[in-house]
Amino acid sequence: MPGNENSLSERSADKITLRLSNEARATLEWIAEYYGNISLNEAMRRALGTERFLLEEKQKGSTILIEERGGRVKEIVLR
Repeated sequence: MPGNENSLSERSADKITLRLSNEARATLEWIAEYYGNISLNEAMRRALGTERFLLEEKQKGSTILIEERGGRVKEIVLR
């Protein structure tokens, strides 16, 4: 969260419990399989890391682009 002085990196590892929809759980499992059957915890950490990176880039005013195989470029718009 912007402006949060007590960042996650400053705290010890906390255990949290999440309730995920079936779709969210399936997505997390897909991520775990994509990376070679890593744990769901590791898949969540990677997903959170990616989200943080994207949001930080947005905050800096960066444009996030994806280039498809054929060369077509699409902009990723984060809301």
